[in-house]
Amino acid sequence: MKALQLVQPRIFERIDIPIPVLNKNTTEMILVRTRWVSLCGSDISYFTGNKRYITYPLSAGAPIHESVGQVIESQSKQFRPGDIVLAIPEGDLGLAEYYVAQAGKAIHLPEALAICDDSCLIQPLSTVLNTVDQLGEIQGKSVAVIGLGSIGLFFCWLLKKRKAEYILGIDPNPYRCQVAEKLGANQTISMRSVEVVHASRQESDQWRSLDICIEAVGHQTETLNDCIELIRQQGTVLAFGVPDQPVYPIEYETFFRKNALLVAVVTPDWSDYLARARDLFLTYHTELAWLVTHRLPIMDAGNAFTLYERHEENILKLILDAYAWE
Repeated sequence: MKALQLVQPRIFERIDIPIPVLNKNTTEMILVRTRWVSLCGSDISYFTGNKRYITYPLSAGAPIHESVGQVIESQSKQFRPGDIVLAIPEGDLGLAEYYVAQAGKAIHLPEALAICDDSCLIQPLSTVLNTVDQLGEIQGKSVAVIGLGSIGLFFCWLLKKRKAEYILGIDPNPYRCQVAEKLGANQTISMRSVEVVHASRQESDQWRSLDICIEAVGHQTETLNDCIELIRQQGTVLAFGVPDQPVYPIEYETFFRKNALLVAVVTPDWSDYLARARDLFLTYHTELAWLVTHRLPIMDAGNAFTLYERHEENILKLILDAYAWE
């Protein structure tokens, strides 16, 4: 089968490798033929080489985990050959013609979604749905979202659905701020979060107290402290952005004096949240499908990653077509 391999930072090569074989000693695994994959912000640090513990070349197919395809072989009673599924590739090896996935990390797609490449959005939506659930009752609360990439935009949309009283989006990209307001943010500030912190100090009498601040940037250490600064006394900081560094310098005295709560949320119960996200996405498909702004053949993965890394062309979410290997 054909696959892409990241042989060194920013360099993909197309290779031919055997189709994966389901291990006879395992159960509840499926073999999927890839139809579409989408890029996640957490994939970019592998592409750029910012993960210090990573050695190259990466395994063939890495580092993609948002994928839709057709079941070819199944050890699970839940799935049959021919089923169209959203399934998370084992080892995040989705840049390949075929991949193996756990049945517990896969869901059937109804006909209305099985023909739609934007169904890849269900996976990231599931992580946001899980995260907002961890916050408990949102209605009537004020929430800031730092980082308005696709994940931050999902947060704005879902917080609006959960009837947050006030949603503030923070991102230096003006276009992302416009999209956030379209999706539910009451106000946006087109600045870096540290600049917002300075502004809040200078205009403290005009600054609205925030119950919750969601860090949806990741891959650096500064914005978590900005969240701590922006919340009210006894406020909550939710750390969602993926870390690249093992140790974060926390402005602990500010955190301590505010009696603040720090919550980290990462992997959900996939069998539950993928299904819930699918149903939510199906209900609000027209509201969310347009977040896919770019589509490219899978052989253009290098260009796609570069576009995503640089936030060019007002990109929000990008789909790679796995039918197009030539």
